[in-house]
Amino acid sequence: MKFYNLIIVLIFPFFVWSQSGFESILLAVESDSKKLFQGYMNPLMKGAIYSSNSGWYNTAKVHKKLGVDLSLRLNTSFIPPSDQVFSINDLEYITSESKNLPTIVGENRQENLLITIPKEGVLPELKTTIKAPRGIKSKLPLGGVPAPVLQLGIGIPFDTEIILRYSPEYHRRGIDMSLKGIGIKHNLLQYFGPVDKFPLNISAFASLSKMKIDYDIQSFSSIKGSDQVAKFSLNNYNLLLLASFDVLVVNFYGGFGLSGGTSSFKMIGKYDLEYETQSNLPVTRTLIDPIDMNFKASDFQTTFGAKFKFLIFSAFIDFTFQEYNTLSAGLSANFR
Repeated sequence: MKFYNLIIVLIFPFFVWSQSGFESILLAVESDSKKLFQGYMNPLMKGAIYSSNSGWYNTAKVHKKLGVDLSLRLNTSFIPPSDQVFSINDLEYITSESKNLPTIVGENRQENLLITIPKEGVLPELKTTIKAPRGIKSKLPLGGVPAPVLQLGIGIPFDTEIILRYSPEYHRRGIDMSLKGIGIKHNLLQYFGPVDKFPLNISAFASLSKMKIDYDIQSFSSIKGSDQVAKFSLNNYNLLLLASFDVLVVNFYGGFGLSGGTSSFKMIGKYDLEYETQSNLPVTRTLIDPIDMNFKASDFQTTFGAKFKFLIFSAFIDFTFQEYNTLSAGLSANFR
């Protein structure tokens, strides 16, 4: 399977979400629409931070100079039940029979929302009814937020390894995506003499990565306008201490430290919002670049995993305990 096809797994939540009618939220007054977007999107944006920031290592051992490790893995972050719904009790001009709505990673439930736009100047009070966007939990792999990762580790002098994450820019189905990252792993046991000869390895690790996804929602939008694009960006970091017990057939590894990042969600373009007055006269409100929100997540993480070696190839799996627990599994080829 081509790596481009695996990328679809990553952007799949965004692709499904973009066809859910989410843009109708813009019909609400600005304060309410921002609360709805914030509540609906928050777990996906946080989950994307944790999943795209996981799976940097499968051993604490550092490659020898010019040693190479090429790996492909899939990370999946699981959303706790408390983040699969959000309250709408604090909305000012929206009423509903329900007290909460599903987030994007919640259940496939849709509620009617009665929207009121208060009278302003010569414009009369406006009302309209929309359907809130559904959750897409049932369509997500393992019910979590996925992130496929392709990376290359290269041994350099000073018992250090550089790890590069990269995906060729993706330009298909109205999606533009790029992913880049760099990590550094440094052997700490080299400073303790003979201890460095044992199968136990301890290393320090740090990483930075950045992902961008732009989605052309114009072709799916239920709202008239032009240049309608959803823009996502993620900036992640790790500061970890790694340990592994490396023997011939199986390695056991783990890590502990701080992981987190920031993400942003923007809707840009022109949106012509159409309403009807009580006398059935059409009224249009136009919004330009209506949404610009930021999210952040950080937590101490603890990872436990195992790697099984078959000549130059390996298979590995690990689990990370953090705010959004993350499962990671994959394959690698090693040339030491």
